[in-house]
Amino acid sequence: MYEKLASGYATKFVQEHPDLGVVTTWMGSPKSRDAVSAFRSSVLSKKPGRVASRLSKLVRPAFKSVQVAQWDKSMKAVFAVRLLSSDETDVLDINIDERKFFSERSVVLSDLVFTARSGECSEQLSVSANISHHALSRLLERGAATPETLKTDVLEVLQQVRALRNLFSLGINHGLTKINGETTYDMILPYKNGGLVVRTVRIGAEKRSFFSSPLPVFSIRTYLDETKLRAREHERMAGFRLSRASMLSREDVEYTLAWLQGNAEETLASRRFDLP
Repeated sequence: MYEKLASGYATKFVQEHPDLGVVTTWMGSPKSRDAVSAFRSSVLSKKPGRVASRLSKLVRPAFKSVQVAQWDKSMKAVFAVRLLSSDETDVLDINIDERKFFSERSVVLSDLVFTARSGECSEQLSVSANISHHALSRLLERGAATPETLKTDVLEVLQQVRALRNLFSLGINHGLTKINGETTYDMILPYKNGGLVVRTVRIGAEKRSFFSSPLPVFSIRTYLDETKLRAREHERMAGFRLSRASMLSREDVEYTLAWLQGNAEETLASRRFDLP
């Protein structure tokens, strides 16, 4: 696909998704508090489908529906996922919140999770992955996606990147990796016939921020097709494996963390225009 045409489709894709503000508004509304109360009062229910249906009505319009992740004696968990847009996503210094490098258009993956375990209930709203307008354009231009498949493709890759980011955080928090959480890294993730360049950055949306402080995320920066990949990129991607199990084994965690450690290369968050 021609570059300008791909860029136009990428712009249209960003514009088709609700602004971050739809979730921010919901967070401050009575419906969000009602959703929390509804989940907490339903943890003894033996009909998780009804619980999800009830919560789905309360999380709208921020999220379309709630799905059941697990519902047994050990844990109850339901979740909602939504692709949202931001016309002004600020990419910031990994250590200095006030230092903004640039702003860009992006699509972010937002997750809402309700869990109950051992009598304790918790709710979490998070953003852990996003994809830049540039990366959307490259997916289309280089044939890894079409306008018709773009939404499905983006949701798939963002969920995969989110899983890696969660493992990355787990490794840092529990001392399971030598990767430094205060350093910006580039990673390359196998995708179709090429690779996705993923960077650890902190982002903020000035107009409608989810949180008071910027978010550390895994950000998809570009897509390289097979003609753009060098031997080094192939070496870094080799052996990639990411379990889809809801509960990961220690072996799975250690394997993926080792892969991330071998894949990650230090870079500068300020790099923007040198991405192919």
